[in-house]
Amino acid sequence: MRVIRWGVVGCGDIVRRRVGPALKSLPGCEIAGVARRDPERLESCCEKMQVERGFVDWRDLVRDDAIEAVYIATPVRTHCDQVLAALEHGKHVLCEKPLGMDAGECRKMWAASQNSAGTLGVAYYRHYYPAVLRMKEIMASGEIGDTIRAWAEASETFLPSADHPRRWILDKSQAGGGSLMDFGCHRIEVLLHLMGKETAAAGVCGRVYRDHDVEDTATVAIQFASGASGVVTATRGGTMERDVLCIQGTRGVVQVDNLNGGWLTVSGDGGTRQETLPCHANPHLPLIEDFCDAIREKRPPDVDAETGWRVQRIIDAVYRNRSFINGEAQ
Repeated sequence: MRVIRWGVVGCGDIVRRRVGPALKSLPGCEIAGVARRDPERLESCCEKMQVERGFVDWRDLVRDDAIEAVYIATPVRTHCDQVLAALEHGKHVLCEKPLGMDAGECRKMWAASQNSAGTLGVAYYRHYYPAVLRMKEIMASGEIGDTIRAWAEASETFLPSADHPRRWILDKSQAGGGSLMDFGCHRIEVLLHLMGKETAAAGVCGRVYRDHDVEDTATVAIQFASGASGVVTATRGGTMERDVLCIQGTRGVVQVDNLNGGWLTVSGDGGTRQETLPCHANPHLPLIEDFCDAIREKRPPDVDAETGWRVQRIIDAVYRNRSFINGEAQ
């Protein structure tokens, strides 16, 4: 198996807990360098990840001929510049979600990937959750009939303090938005994965925590080409953690009350049953594994740049209070 030498830009929580361990455990992967602008934290990161080469300037990492693929795990505002530079140097790029600050940035990166020797993927890792993959199988089997609607509800209690390293997620200039950009985007991608081509979207968002400049609650409605519809709700704050996904068909319903919780419920003509599924200890692992396979097989990754743009186009419809129908802004 050909070894893929990776460079990692950013060394936050996601890299330490998931991306780094995934790259270390996958056959045919090697971490050849890490970039972080703080020299002391860079040294600590390299030591913990057992990586010999550190780069204070990410530009030096993406120019390095010894690196073939780059994982970008930085605040959203930096994604576009970093992705474009890496693609310009022929690197394969796997970028944290969401891909860009808006659909315009995403389209620019998507276009650049089509004219680069490298490919571009987005880290929507819930695409590979066992429950999501099993739902897709059940829908394809016809067991619940034709799909009528889908809804996903996500609620997170995490609110970073003023001195927390991830405080930037509450800063619009850094994150582009709030709950919808941070974790609602994951649920939008899952609905696109399960339901197919979107034709219209609109939504609303609001802010209860007045010391933040981003929304803490948002709801988006999506129309699909099949005629089915979907709703995603994303809320940050409060005391309730939820991660619910439900698909209703003409003959039944399939539902999970915790998307990575290990089981799902199917109700239909044949009664109700529960299925037990494995939980992912490291949900980034199958995402990175597919991206590596895509490099070796010279194909697009499952979660590609176009998917990143499609998700962002829906989010933009909410933030700009403008729906789109069949691709045209209203």
